[in-house]
Amino acid sequence: MQILQALLTPTIAVAVGVIGFLQWRTAHQKVMLDLFERRMKVIDEVNDALGHYWSNEGNLSDFNARRRLALAYSSSRYLFGEDVTTEIKRLVAFATELSLLKARLEKLVADGPERSEVIEKILLLEDAFEKWLISFPVLCLPYMTHDQRRIGTLGDWLAERNRKRLSYADKP
Repeated sequence: MQILQALLTPTIAVAVGVIGFLQWRTAHQKVMLDLFERRMKVIDEVNDALGHYWSNEGNLSDFNARRRLALAYSSSRYLFGEDVTTEIKRLVAFATELSLLKARLEKLVADGPERSEVIEKILLLEDAFEKWLISFPVLCLPYMTHDQRRIGTLGDWLAERNRKRLSYADKP
């Protein structure tokens, strides 16, 4: 009887430890999911602004598109790394420059060398914008993974530790 009582205390301690770990794991997953949703909201804002660009005949300079980009930029500073924030800031710069060029184009006479120069700048800006569209999702992808959902095995943990060790330029 005393042996059973003595074994009951460590059993309860282990059960409490397991329950505590599972509660921490659930809270951690909830935080990671909330972070994912907030990051996705920023990406959706950028995509909505880009959708506005494509639906309004290249009018990224529209007030609503620039407002959405400004909102995405301000939110991205707290949710992403410097690389994503810089790219959104670059898109805001594209939008501002495009707005200025289109306003300048409307004021120019029908034909002339200055008008063709502005049109050429707009086309170059649109080419840079096309390249931006390809690079931005690739840049955001590492921030959007859900690798914390899966509990890794000991082999996974050892492989990750070895990868980190090798990143310090050690020899395998």
